[in-house]
Amino acid sequence: MQKVKTCTWQVKIIVYIGMCLIALSSIAWADGHLQVKEKEKKLVLKGKISEALGEYDSHLKGAVEYLVCGPNGKEYESIIVVNANAKEIYDALEKLGVAVGTPPGYDEEKDEPIPATGTEFLIYAEWKIGDEAKKVRAEELIFNVKTKKPMQQVAWIYSGSRVVSDLDSDDEDAMIPQAFMSNDLVALKRFDASALFQNPLLEAEEENIYKKNDALMPKLGTPVTLTIEVNRKMQLFVLISGKVQGVGFRNFTQINAKQLGVNGYAKNLPNGKVEVIAEGDKAQLDALVALLKKGPRFARVDSLEFDERPFTGEYKTFGIRY
Repeated sequence: MQKVKTCTWQVKIIVYIGMCLIALSSIAWADGHLQVKEKEKKLVLKGKISEALGEYDSHLKGAVEYLVCGPNGKEYESIIVVNANAKEIYDALEKLGVAVGTPPGYDEEKDEPIPATGTEFLIYAEWKIGDEAKKVRAEELIFNVKTKKPMQQVAWIYSGSRVVSDLDSDDEDAMIPQAFMSNDLVALKRFDASALFQNPLLEAEEENIYKKNDALMPKLGTPVTLTIEVNRKMQLFVLISGKVQGVGFRNFTQINAKQLGVNGYAKNLPNGKVEVIAEGDKAQLDALVALLKKGPRFARVDSLEFDERPFTGEYKTFGIRY
C-alpha cells in the first residue's frame, strides 16, 4: 500500500516538473529573440541596424544586397541583422502553417529566369530614439538610386531558398536550404535563390540600384524590432480627425480606394470626423492609410485611429455614405 502511495507521489512530481518545464519554455520563447504570433500570422524578431554596413563602401560604393540577414550573414551589405538564424525562422513559419514556396530558378529551354513563388509577407521595422518610437515599412529604409526615392513598398515572397548539399552532415546525400548556411534572409536583388524571402520588383534585376536611406535610418547598431506578417485579407476601421469635412475627403478616399482595389465606404460623422471601412489585403490597406494620412489638397489630417477586424467580403465596391 505504501509502495503504491510513493509511486503516486512520484508521478505527481514528474507531471509537475514537466508542466514547469513547458511553462518555462513558453516564457523563454515569448521573451526571446523570436516570437510566433499564430493568431495574427506574424513573426516578431529582435535585431539591430547592421554595424558592419558600409564597411566595404570603397568596393561596394554603398550598394546593399539584403534587407535582412541572420547572425554571421552578409552583415556588411545588409540593412538589418536579426538574432534569429534562418533555420529558426524557417521552423517558425512552419509553425504558422505557411508552406514553403518555390525559389527562383532558370529555364534552360527558354533561356530565361523563373520568378519565385510563395506566400506574400509584409515587413515592418520599429526602433526607439529616446522616448520617441518609430515604425515604418522596412522598404522605407532602402533608397532607390534611380528614382531618387525610397524603395516602393512590396509584398515579399516567401520562396524558401534553393536546396544544396549539407556539408556538415555525414550523409553524402543530405540536402538543406542554402539559407541555413548563409543566413541570407530577405534579398533585395531579384533571383537571389539563397535567401528565404524574395523581392518581386523588376527593378531589382538591376545592379547596385539600392542603398541605405540616410534620411530615415537610425545610427548603425540601433536595436530594431522586425515584424514579418502574412499579407492576409482583413477589414480596417479608420477614424480621421482634423479638417476633413467639406474638403472632398470622401471623394479622395473613394478614388484612391478603387485604384488600389479596396472595397468599403467613407462617411462623414456628426462629430466632424470621417469614418472609413476598408477591406482588402494588408498591402493594399497600408497603401490606402498612407494616402489618408495626407488627405486631399485642402484637408488637414490631425490624427487617425485604427482597428483591424476580420475580413467579411460584404463590400463589392467602395462607396460614399451619407
